Formats: sequence, C-alpha cells, structure tokens
Amino acid sequence: MTKRDTPIILVVEDYPDTRHLLSALLRSKGYMVVEAGDGKEGMLQANRVNPDLILMDLALPELDGVEATRQLRQRHMLSQTPIFAISAFATSDVKRDALAAGCTEVFPKPLEIGPFLGRVRSALNA
Repeated sequence: MTKRDTPIILVVEDYPDTRHLLSALLRSKGYMVVEAGDGKEGMLQANRVNPDLILMDLALPELDGVEATRQLRQRHMLSQTPIFAISAFATSDVKRDALAAGCTEVFPKPLEIGPFLGRVRSALNA
C-alpha cells in the first residue's frame, strides 16, 4: 500500500444503489473513491489507480469477487492491498473461499456502519 494524502478506495459492486451509497459514505469520511460495476471493470480500475483498499462484492457479473481477488493477489503492486469482501450471502463456506482467495476480511450485508468504518480506518493507517 502506498501512503498518500488522501487514500483511494476502490468499490466493486454491481448494484448501483449499493455502490453509490458506499461511495458517498466513504467520500463523506474524506476518502477518494473509484467505482466499478463488475469484476472485470474492478480489475481494470485496480490496475489503473493502484488503490489503498478494495471493497469487493463477491457476487459479481463477468468475474466474481473471489476470482477477481485471486487474480489481484497475483499482481505484485496489489499483492498486499487490503481487500474487504462484502456479501449478502456471507455463509461460512463463502467466507472461507473469500479468505482463501486473499480477502483480508469478509463483511455481511447489510453492513454495520460503525465497525465497518473502524476497520477501514485501521486498514488505511497500517
């Protein structure tokens, strides 16, 4: 992770309302946010902006979040970037697969905003 004055967070989420809500929340906390609507676009944006943190929905079209995470972990510049998985279907199997792919943490939807923002702050101050 690179140290910048304003951390960049990539939000990869296929539901526009959820993506825009997460982005607005993070922007209100002073973060720069880049958005992607599917796994392939998320990969392109990650390579383009080299984010400090990635929020990855797991159920994505084109390329699901687990596979996108696996591929991102193979790229040297993103190998240590925190990736927080977000899923409405965060069963123990889904969590296991996400963590095995390289996700740092898995958060169930709906998010508990306070604890979630605390983990974002902690990950970006590491």
